[in-house]
Amino acid sequence: MMNVSASSAPLPTPRWVHRFACVLAGLTFVLIVFGGTVKSLEAGLSVPDWPLSYGQPGAAIAGGLLLATLALALGWLFTKKKLFAILAILAGSALAGTYYLFGPPGWYTIQSVRAEHSHRLLAGTVGFLTAILAACVWETDRRRGVRRLALAALLAVIVQAVLGGLTVRYGLPPWVSAAHGALAQAFFAMVCALAALSSPNWFGAEPLPQEPAQAGRKPLYKLGGWMVGAIYLQIMLGTAVRHSPYDPEASGNALFWWHFAAHAAGFLFVAHTVAKAVVQTLKRHGERPRLTRPALSVAGLLVVQVGLGVGILVFRLLAPAHYEANAPKEIVATAHVAVGGLALVGALFFTLRAWRLLPPDAARAGAAVPLAARSAS
Repeated sequence: MMNVSASSAPLPTPRWVHRFACVLAGLTFVLIVFGGTVKSLEAGLSVPDWPLSYGQPGAAIAGGLLLATLALALGWLFTKKKLFAILAILAGSALAGTYYLFGPPGWYTIQSVRAEHSHRLLAGTVGFLTAILAACVWETDRRRGVRRLALAALLAVIVQAVLGGLTVRYGLPPWVSAAHGALAQAFFAMVCALAALSSPNWFGAEPLPQEPAQAGRKPLYKLGGWMVGAIYLQIMLGTAVRHSPYDPEASGNALFWWHFAAHAAGFLFVAHTVAKAVVQTLKRHGERPRLTRPALSVAGLLVVQVGLGVGILVFRLLAPAHYEANAPKEIVATAHVAVGGLALVGALFFTLRAWRLLPPDAARAGAAVPLAARSAS
């Protein structure tokens, strides 16, 4: 076995970075709920311009602060001087503040405008905090994979903002809106992964005894990977259904029903992968709650998700005319989006824990060292 000095082991991520990532993950979940509410209310065009809201704040103010923030961030990136980082945060905070202070007049009194403008405010806050988190991870974490994940999350939130703007500029094109919804869930998973990978528990976990090899039996982390892929594919199919127009009194609903059929078939794939992962986890490691809890949580969320999906379908099929939002429909449809995101994150947590506690044989063979030396890279 190889002997690796303790000095080669990456240092644990500072706890404040982990806590920051947890806060951002929580805000991102709230943002997904807000975004689902906007769609449930069909309020996407209640604020007709972007990135401004009814011309507020002034384009000169917003543009100037944005350029100042970018310039100061680049200054910090190239010089590594903390003064640039502090000034960039202050400029970005001022930019965010202008949107909070200068919204559409009386925006909070109209339900649809309140939903859309609140969604934009929270989205801007999440984007700003993501940039700060990416800088913090890059500065404090030496693991290459984690640093790349932080940059990927930053890129995702930028693309997400652009997609959100395109949905407004081009009148809610279905495919752009669907991509916007699907990318939101992927971004949520990225931020939650950063929170998990920076946790003290990640560095302190010890591997379980190696499982006896059996022909044709996949490692749990691979089963988890299939579960993550199946759930995210189902989320993409679900966004296609959600953003497909449907009118019970008109013909030409074929696209909606094709998307619905694909979504229904996708559920069978998800159910199969989740059931297989749960059964294998209970069979091999039923006494290990760090593995069984996330697996069973995903299974429970899947049951809830089926009930919510049936509720949405009933609301649509029983609608006597154009689908109109009301409180029960809004709650059920938004909850369906939120629970889908939680299921994706639960599957991702299961996969990460399985990889950490039951790593590939090659990782075991090269690691007769403290487990902190084999953290994600």
